[in-house]
Amino acid sequence: MNKLVSIIIVNFNGAEYIVDCLESLINQTYENFEVIVLDNNSADNSVELIKKYPFVKLIESTENLGFAKGNNEAINHSKGEYIALLNNDARADSEWLEKLVNELERNTELGSCGCKIISHYDPDVMDSAGLLVNASGMSRGRGRNENVLKYNVSEPILIPSGCAAMYRRKALDEVGLFDEDFFCYCEDTDLGFRLQIAGWKCLYVGDAIVYHRYSASSGKYSLFKTYLVERNHYWFVMKNYPLYLVLLNPIYTIRLYLFQLYNMYKEKGATNELMNNSSKKELFLTLLKAHRDVWGKLFIMMKKRSDINKIKKVDNKQIKEWIKQYGISFSDLFKS
Repeated sequence: MNKLVSIIIVNFNGAEYIVDCLESLINQTYENFEVIVLDNNSADNSVELIKKYPFVKLIESTENLGFAKGNNEAINHSKGEYIALLNNDARADSEWLEKLVNELERNTELGSCGCKIISHYDPDVMDSAGLLVNASGMSRGRGRNENVLKYNVSEPILIPSGCAAMYRRKALDEVGLFDEDFFCYCEDTDLGFRLQIAGWKCLYVGDAIVYHRYSASSGKYSLFKTYLVERNHYWFVMKNYPLYLVLLNPIYTIRLYLFQLYNMYKEKGATNELMNNSSKKELFLTLLKAHRDVWGKLFIMMKKRSDINKIKKVDNKQIKEWIKQYGISFSDLFKS
């Protein structure tokens, strides 16, 4: 077992934490890896900090490509048989790579592996152990804000978090990379679901550990994030869900908005925290812009749906079971 792993890091104004990220890779017990950092035209001094690490292959973009295209560009410059993603605001345990490679070597049906992502701010609290999906298309980290001891056991999951995951290049060659139209947010949900549709499995590896500063780059509750999540989760549904769930999506959307309004009234949950940082008018205009842009690329998403159906190896009954098994309720979806 000595296959090359390409570690991909996308950086944008990450001077505050990129050093922690890169330092955590120096003492990895699995030694055959390359590190490729794509910088999204940062305005801080993070590029200067990155250049102090000679083992890093740095790609400097002249514009902000976002998370999706930024990762794709870096992956296209990589050589590894396995692709490991790591957020610039995360740091990896020394055995992180080794644990993930072991599982991919052990089971050729695995297209990807997720890992135990722990809060940087509290080592007893989970950030995520993969992703859960709602019938509406929204997703959330599995185990978010729960005790880390609940997630020690390795087990099959639906989708790994793009914060820290490993993918088999052969699987990516089959289904494609991140959807660059998404820019950032939900792109890991889309890719993970696409891998499952094509017949690839995913495993959560409970002893492969990463520590993460949740939403350090974009803000935990921002209008920017709200716009992208709102727009992208509809595109995810259009591309991947069975037709009956696509047709039912307006009902799920109404339920989703009613639940958010209730949370605002009760002054609780993520929606209320967003409202503490923005006005109702700003939120309304943000949602309106997202819906406008969803329909602006309807035909493009339908073409992508057709392409996904060409590699589909599971039936709609199986997809329905996934959403049931790895689903999340509206109340859990919008917890702080």
